[in-house]
Amino acid sequence: MANYDFQSILSPFDFEHLVRDLLSRKLQSELSTFAEGKDKGIDLRHAKGTDESIVVQCKRVKKVTKALIDDEAIKLEKLNPEKYYLVLSNDISVGLTDYILEKYKNWMDDENNIYTRSKLNSLLDDYPDLHQRNFKLWLNSSTIFNTLINKPLYERAKFLIGNIQNDYKYYVRGESFNKAIDILNKYQFIIISGIPGIGKTTLARLLLWEYLQNDFEIIEIRKIIEGEQILEENSETKQAFYFDDFLGENFLKYDVLDGRSNDLIELINRIKKSKNKVMIMTTREYILNQAKDVYEKLNSSEIDLGKQTLDLSSYSKRIKTLIFYNHLYYSDVSIEHIRALIISGAYKKIINHKNYSPRIIEQLTVKLDNVSIELYPKEFLKKLKNPLDIWEKAFNSQISDGSKIILYVLLSNSNSIILKDLKIAINSLSKEAIENLGLDYKHGNFKKYLKELENSFIKIGVTDKSNHYVDFQNPSIKDFLLLIVQDDEDIARTLIQNSIYLDQLVYSIRYLSKKFIQDINFQKIIDKALLSKLDKIQNPIRVDWLIVERNTQLKTIEILDSLKFYIQITSDQELKNYIFNKFEEIDISQLSYYEERNYIQFYLDFSNEISIDYLLILKKVVENISWGESIKNLEMLREVNEEKYDKYIENNKIEVVEKIKTAIKQEIQYTSSESDLNYFEKNLLDYDLKRYSISEKEFEDSFASKRNEIILSRPEISESTEIEIDEIFEESEVFEEDEIFRMEMFDK
Repeated sequence: MANYDFQSILSPFDFEHLVRDLLSRKLQSELSTFAEGKDKGIDLRHAKGTDESIVVQCKRVKKVTKALIDDEAIKLEKLNPEKYYLVLSNDISVGLTDYILEKYKNWMDDENNIYTRSKLNSLLDDYPDLHQRNFKLWLNSSTIFNTLINKPLYERAKFLIGNIQNDYKYYVRGESFNKAIDILNKYQFIIISGIPGIGKTTLARLLLWEYLQNDFEIIEIRKIIEGEQILEENSETKQAFYFDDFLGENFLKYDVLDGRSNDLIELINRIKKSKNKVMIMTTREYILNQAKDVYEKLNSSEIDLGKQTLDLSSYSKRIKTLIFYNHLYYSDVSIEHIRALIISGAYKKIINHKNYSPRIIEQLTVKLDNVSIELYPKEFLKKLKNPLDIWEKAFNSQISDGSKIILYVLLSNSNSIILKDLKIAINSLSKEAIENLGLDYKHGNFKKYLKELENSFIKIGVTDKSNHYVDFQNPSIKDFLLLIVQDDEDIARTLIQNSIYLDQLVYSIRYLSKKFIQDINFQKIIDKALLSKLDKIQNPIRVDWLIVERNTQLKTIEILDSLKFYIQITSDQELKNYIFNKFEEIDISQLSYYEERNYIQFYLDFSNEISIDYLLILKKVVENISWGESIKNLEMLREVNEEKYDKYIENNKIEVVEKIKTAIKQEIQYTSSESDLNYFEKNLLDYDLKRYSISEKEFEDSFASKRNEIILSRPEISESTEIEIDEIFEESEVFEEDEIFRMEMFDK
């Protein structure tokens, strides 16, 4: 019979969800959870339309007092449900039961409306499937070791299960768990791979626990021969083998040196022939890619069948929130520090941060123990922004020099890049440049290096035009590499000297060299590189966030605008003269309005050093006016010389006014949505139209007519199909972080 102490083994969140499962089954009504502030004090409810027919409140408290009962009664007066159930994590006295029934007599029939610890344990016995589902209860059961008595490798398995018991409180089941079970059901083995800290071991342990509850013997092996010796192929014994980091140190120490590197495939095949055996393995993705190059059999399609790669997309917002909640709840972080995270709203930024990963969260909830309450939210976010420790070991000792070169070049390009363009950029690195960095790169091994990095440091995808592109697997990897390169003058210099793309050159100067850019000698390197490259520089095909290829025909103004920041720094007059001569060759009449704006801003910044006549530029800008944004460009030129500007406008007022009015009317005419139209109408007030004797009222009829046209052209909206609430949750995740991050959920 179940006899769990819910107070000591479940967090408030876990207790609430256990109650939801049990009472939904018992009452034959689907109960839903609600967040503080949205629920008016409700923990669980069953709703019919807008009427709350059943209200359930869960009290995971150490002691139930009359004062607590009185406070809840006040809430109930406002809610006035048809039925009310009170669920307590502890048992209570007969006297307190009578007090509750008297206090809540308007909403309770009898003591069947009160669920205590004993009743909840009885429900677990009544519904074994729900008992099984709530694995955090089982993880506290001492009977788990009975399945391991007299089994091979007992002590090792006992230690493993002990670790699971210690860490279970942090575990959260997500979609990756379901996918992993599907893979194991189909192939009987799984290789869980991914970047460091993404949760491979956690997922493996969750899977092991699942098999343990289904009477599987758990066997942790550290070399292949152990698995071969213990595997009982022709027996009814159910066995789950666990090989953590199977291509790591143990693999090199035992199996490679023993000449058994190919025996892993044979062991997998033996397991697959036995219907009651499974094997769970974990590895870092880049190590798997390295091994595939060395050990031919590991490169088979058979291995890929059982592979599940974890990345950030494996974690929904709900899962990330629960992981963070668990690590805070069960940590030594004080309630005051947690309150600071909640009050400041920092918890939302942490959960949605680009660098979020389970290991980073785990480390930060442990390592920030000396930070003051006031600084805790800020310091947590600061550390999350620079997760150096996560990548340092893998980068320094577990990937080859050639892979490091690829990462440096990819970093210098700043964005996703087509694979063939990346190869061109890497081939531009001279042998001398690579040797100066103390690294070894063999151009013939380009594919090998990519395999080593794929799904660990980088990801390779396919664009809309079926070309392969390369990007960093995780934003934190890019942050880590930035810290390395920004501290290494040799790498920064090498990337500048060997850049072949504009984006690559500019990013290397502006961001990778910011610690050295004020040094005169370093500036000379930049000056020389710019003078030698700008005449022939181009950009690779760009890959946007929709994975769509964008051709990049560079215009001179784009090149000059991207280098404007450096022209303001350098003292090299030859370079400046070169840049300004290039600017003077630009035909402004051939520019779009946003290119024209960059042109004007460049002129504003360097007007004292550019010899183009101001009135000539002003005349060209007036001629180019055709859209609303063009009027802003015209206004920018007044900053250069107000006197000349006003005089020109006065002398050419008829032409200027006609141009402006036509541009405004054209903007209105071609606006296709009401929101865009409203936005333009509002922004029109920012234009200094009175300077040109133009009133905004002149365009009221045009706005009204266009607005009416947009409204009339709207398609009829058909009556929406009613969707059950469960279907909504299946189709899209409806979840807010504050459903968990409320102070009462941290009652330890």
